[in-house]
Amino acid sequence: MKTQTTRRSFLKDSATLAATVGLSNLATYSFGNPTKIRMGFIGVGNRGTQLLSAFMKQATCEVVALCDIYEPYLSRDDHQVNSRFREENGARIPKMGEQFTNTVKRYKDYKELLADKNIDAVCIATPDHWHALQTIDAIKAGKDVYIEKPLGMTVYEGQKMLEAQKQSNRLVTVGLHRRASIVHQKAAEVIRSGRLGKITVTRAYTFNNLYPNGIGKRTQEAPPADFDWNLWLGPRAFRPYQYNIAPYKFRWWKEYSSQMANWGVHYTDLMRWMLGETTPVSVSAMGGNYVIDDDRTIPDTMQICFEFSKGTLATLGIYEGSSGRPFPFGELEFRGTKGTMYVSDRGYRIYHTTEGQFQKWEEHMEDEAYDLTKDNLPEGYSLDITENMVRDFLNCVQTRKQPCCPLQEGHYSTVFAHLANIAMELKQQLYWNPQQEIFTNSEEANKRLHYAYRKPYHL
Repeated sequence: MKTQTTRRSFLKDSATLAATVGLSNLATYSFGNPTKIRMGFIGVGNRGTQLLSAFMKQATCEVVALCDIYEPYLSRDDHQVNSRFREENGARIPKMGEQFTNTVKRYKDYKELLADKNIDAVCIATPDHWHALQTIDAIKAGKDVYIEKPLGMTVYEGQKMLEAQKQSNRLVTVGLHRRASIVHQKAAEVIRSGRLGKITVTRAYTFNNLYPNGIGKRTQEAPPADFDWNLWLGPRAFRPYQYNIAPYKFRWWKEYSSQMANWGVHYTDLMRWMLGETTPVSVSAMGGNYVIDDDRTIPDTMQICFEFSKGTLATLGIYEGSSGRPFPFGELEFRGTKGTMYVSDRGYRIYHTTEGQFQKWEEHMEDEAYDLTKDNLPEGYSLDITENMVRDFLNCVQTRKQPCCPLQEGHYSTVFAHLANIAMELKQQLYWNPQQEIFTNSEEANKRLHYAYRKPYHL
């Protein structure tokens, strides 16, 4: 009982942290210490290149090392990229050719990069199934870490990452970059002020019409000679290579990622953070492969509902067989008893609600609109929220302040993705114990909180 009480107190404190972190650290970016932070980058493909670009724009960053299992990504030679990679993935294959101001070391094995004493911190943007191992190894190597979302593939991986950090003095930021958005900070303040009344429902949707061919159907074949497929697989079981798995399309294979982990985690993070919540108490999901005929191992249509203990539902739709706009504005909805808010990366709209049957209201709240532009952008901020997130990380590395999305917060938000995927597989409503981080009504669901790593990999 003493252990449970301590855990509950921790969750309560974390809910307070969720409601405040990011509102203070991002008020200004002032670097009192002019010393550059020497950065190593693990995974420099699509998202890794975007992050590399954002880091290179910061005066306090010095790029000293790169790591990747694909030789053209490592050499940054755009001309050497396999032609089929471009045919299969289009714009998701990054344009390269960066001009570095110093000699940058290149590593194929990330552990060799971590052993480099000249590196202060690392940015990890590898496929999801590598996140836990590389983050834990980076912490143990004494590096501060910027890790892309989601934290990993299982709840257990997140727990082990937290355990490693608690045994160190290392700082970890999770790249849920909308935490660094001025718009979402302002919208969160509105919600927490109570102006919208009691929030009972929050909704978001992700649309990506891949009908009819999706990621296609491909046969098993040998990978390009300069692409280390065995190393890419890492802790996952060996399987032959296919061009619609890697690079990039791994996000439609449940062994390596999911669209709930890719897009869904962004929205559930915003929902719970802006509401001051940590984790749900129950989850249900439905859907399936309704229209797309391809090799994917995840649904093309999915509807998820999370329930919070304080009486709010968070619903998320992942629709890959249609397109369109679900809201009059933005991509995120908060429905309150007094008003409804719609939020995008660049602004929000608040519309007053009206009385229903049997009610007579004397007044309604006023509608409100807010748009972020270059003209009202606070000093030190960028309209690019990834750049804001990177600046916050570099600032915190120097000042040792709490980042706007610390590891614990990233773990809570990633748990949503895991719970949704498990509920989808089992087709049942599952009840979650936030203190023990286990399901209370399904041993079958608890078996899915981790998987057996391929030898010799282990946490």
